[in-house]
This record gives sequence, structure tokens and C-alpha cells, in this order.
Amino acid sequence: MLEIGITLFILLIFIFPLPGLAVFLGSWTCYLVYRKLLLLKCQPPQWRKIVWIYFLTGAADTVLSVLMALMLAFTVYFLIIDNLRLFIFNFIFCFLISFRWFDFTHVIYRRLVLKLQPLSLPHPENGVFCMLMGQRSGTGLGIGMATVSLDSGYLHWEGNRLVFDGVMARKYFSRNNVLTLEKISSEKIKIFPVQWNENEAAEAWVLVLRQQFYPFKTRELRDQWFQRLSGRQENAGRVLPLAGLESPPNPST
Repeated sequence: MLEIGITLFILLIFIFPLPGLAVFLGSWTCYLVYRKLLLLKCQPPQWRKIVWIYFLTGAADTVLSVLMALMLAFTVYFLIIDNLRLFIFNFIFCFLISFRWFDFTHVIYRRLVLKLQPLSLPHPENGVFCMLMGQRSGTGLGIGMATVSLDSGYLHWEGNRLVFDGVMARKYFSRNNVLTLEKISSEKIKIFPVQWNENEAAEAWVLVLRQQFYPFKTRELRDQWFQRLSGRQENAGRVLPLAGLESPPNPST
């Protein structure tokens, strides 16, 4: 059934490109709005400000990416070649690169989230600021898992445990309570716990490192933590220093 749907969609795009593109963009927008509303609904009411900060900073990142793409595309259009199709291509290409490679609002997000905590979060040595997303399947629309909770805080090692000190709660991840790990992107690790209680909101956790303006620069740190947590690191005693990472501001300031 899925193969038939994909085939019909491809035929629709080739035969009716504009209506097909409109249907695709409309469906994708509805799906994204549903996912955002689901996260907002499932988040504990007292911590929904974290979700709103995440939404607003994400929207700001999108706007800034659009502005950067327009600036670069117009530069090529006016200074090199005034071709409309090339302008559109450059705009789309620059937007996708900017949106994926640059995190314009990571400092703003960190400062706003930390202000929600009455007591300053501990900033351990070699700690990295990150987001912790709880995900669950069977949410009623689409395949895969949907995000149902969002927390933010500092991630650090405490012995052989990876500790997340968040605004909402504290989480521990070790080889004993982790079933499988997945690398999602340069700054994301997905963790499946050994046991999952159906009464819990999330059945998997996604760690998102938000310490860098360039998320892809956290790839080495992500790999080192991934290997150490999975027990496949050859030099288990070697801890990767945070050289090159920006020093987070003091939460008390």
C-alpha cells in the first residue's frame, strides 16, 4: 500500500507539478502543526514555557535562515548573473544549508530556559548544554515516534553514568539501563531504555547537543559519548575535552 501511494505521488508531481507541490506542502504543514500541538498538549502544564521558547527560537532560526539565503541569492543575482531560475536555486540551496548548519539562537534559548529554574542548574566541569526529548509511538498520525516531552539542561559524566540535569527532572543513562542507541544526526543521540513502563510518557529519549553555533562540530563529542555509553570505546578512560566548544554563560547571570 505504501509503495502504491509513493508511486501515485511521484506521478502526481510529474503530471501536475504545481498542484502536486501545493498538496505536498499543505500536507506537510498540517503534519508539522499536529506534531507541535501534540508536544504542547503532552508537556506538563507548568513546563510548557520550555516548549514555547523552543517554538519561538526555532521560528527565529527559520527567519534568519531565510534572510541569509535571500542575501546570498541576491548577491549572486546582482553581481554575477541575473537569472531567475539560478536565483531560486541559490535561495533554496542556501536556505537548506543555513537552516541545517547554523544554530543562530542557541545562546538565547539557553538563557531563557535557565531563567525558568528558581535555583540555578549545576554547571559541572565538562558539562554540555542540551535538550532531552521524550518520544512515543502510536500517537495517532504518521509513522515512527513523535516528541511528547521537552526538557533542557546540562549533560555530563558522573562515573560510568551519563547524567542529565534538566529544568524538569534529572535522568541517568548507563550501560545497565540502555537497550540500544542510535545516531540521528551530528548533534543527536536516540536512547531506548531497557524497560519501558506504559504509564510513562516517553518510550525513547533523544539527546540534542545545543552548545555550538555549528551543530556539526559536536559530531566528535557525540561519537565519543555514544561509544562510551554503548561500551564499544577502545580507550574507555579517555574523556574528550570540550576544546572548541563555546563556554556556556553562568546561569546566575
